[in-house]
This record gives sequence, C-alpha cells and structure tokens, in this order.
Amino acid sequence: MKENKKSEETQELILKTAKDIFAQKGYAGARMQEIADAAGINKALLHYYYRNKEKLFEQVFEGAIRKLLGPMASFLADDSELFAKIRNLCHHYYGVLIEYPFIPIFVLNEASANPDRFLRLMKFEGVVEAKEKTRMQIQQYIREGKIRPIDPRELLWNIMSLCIFPIVSRPVAGEILYPDEDVTEVLKKRADQVADFVIQSIKIQSV
Repeated sequence: MKENKKSEETQELILKTAKDIFAQKGYAGARMQEIADAAGINKALLHYYYRNKEKLFEQVFEGAIRKLLGPMASFLADDSELFAKIRNLCHHYYGVLIEYPFIPIFVLNEASANPDRFLRLMKFEGVVEAKEKTRMQIQQYIREGKIRPIDPRELLWNIMSLCIFPIVSRPVAGEILYPDEDVTEVLKKRADQVADFVIQSIKIQSV
C-alpha cells in the first residue's frame, strides 16, 4: 500500500515538474535529464514511469486539455445568460492557457499529426454536444434582437482566437508591446477586456 502511494506521489511530482519545464521551454527545449533533476529523481526512474519525452509530454498534454475542455463543456451547456457565458469562457481560456502556455502550439501539431485522438478527447469531455445548446441560445438572442446576426460558429471561433493568439505571441508581445511590464499580469487582465470587446461587437444597444 505504501509503495503504491509512493509511486502515485512520484508520478504526480514528475507531471508537475514536467508541466513547469514544458511551459518554460516548450517540447523541443525540454530535456528528460533536466526534468529528472528538477524533480529530484534519477533519469532511470523517470524513464521507468515515462519511456521517453514524447510519452511524458502526451501525458501532460492530455491532463491539460481535459482541464481546458471539461469546464468549457459545462460553460457551454449551462443556463447562464449569453454575455455571462462569454465572460466565463474568456476567463477560463486565459486561466488555463497561462498555466499551460504550450497547449496552442501542441494542439496545432496534434491536430495535424493525430486528429482522431484530439477529436476523441473533445467528444469525451462533452464539448461537441454542449456547443449545440450555446448555438441555439445565440440564435434565440438574434431573434429577440439582443445581438446582431452572427453565425454562432464564428462567435465561438472569434472568442477562441482572441484568447489563444496572445498566448502564442507572448514572447514577441513581451519584447515589442510590453517591454517594461510583466506580460503574465497583462494577460490576466485580458480576459475581461476580450469579453467586453466581444460582447460590445455583437450587442445591440437600446436607444
């Protein structure tokens, strides 16, 4: 029993350490020896749990993508009003992507190399079914004259783009746009800014 608990704790330590190093250096820049050293274990033990860097990265990625998609499905499926839902989605995206900044690039690679597995993850988390409820809600708001006509798919895509691109361009933004500021703090503030921008772009103002 103690051995099982120790094994679980070791795996959790490895995943946490790997997440931090992948976040800092990306997949290409991270080294298994560096992860082992940071976790305080030898490289042989690291390879015992995870045969190679690709397997370890996949484990970290799958945990991160479930963290990203699980609550997203809940937001899309709940009964909150549309503008609150948009704000919740923006906060969720930024919260997870700041913690796991390597997700966008890996998703692009994964979607090209192994689209079936990525789609299975999305279906497992219920996103495919949940977005249908939000689609109907958007159409209802259009009929009621609360928002301008917009394809629900375009609205969700716009939200994703405004949340994901700043994470991808973070190193460039830090050098060019915010050289004297903490870019992480700037990104944390963007959730509400993006939500306000999206809402104002579709909301029909009452006269």
